Amino acid sequence: MEFESEAREERAYYDGLSIADLHALIHERRFGRTGAFWQSLRERTTLLVSGWTLLELLERRSVNRETRAQAAGVLLHLADCHDWSPEALADDGDPEFESRLRELRRVVHARIRTMMG
Repeated sequence: MEFESEAREERAYYDGLSIADLHALIHERRFGRTGAFWQSLRERTTLLVSGWTLLELLERRSVNRETRAQAAGVLLHLADCHDWSPEALADDGDPEFESRLRELRRVVHARIRTMMG
């Protein structure tokens, strides 16, 4: 029960922050312990607002695989893209990793361009 309580507290905290504050935490690589950060971001932002920030995080090899998978899951959801799994976009050991990221960047760019008219 302790984890659930911590997750609820984290979620309330993140939901109380602005999307700009969540982006600042991304740059600081502070995501909490329970996954509530990613849930809050996923439910409260749009591709237009957070797409580039998430894509930039995915492209950083210094970010651990678990964090990249979480970011990829949010980005794929926001882009309504089902071409890859979050894990496939986080696995920098895979020979196709770089080409997947390039293609994802193209997809995100095209969807954002469409949204902007």
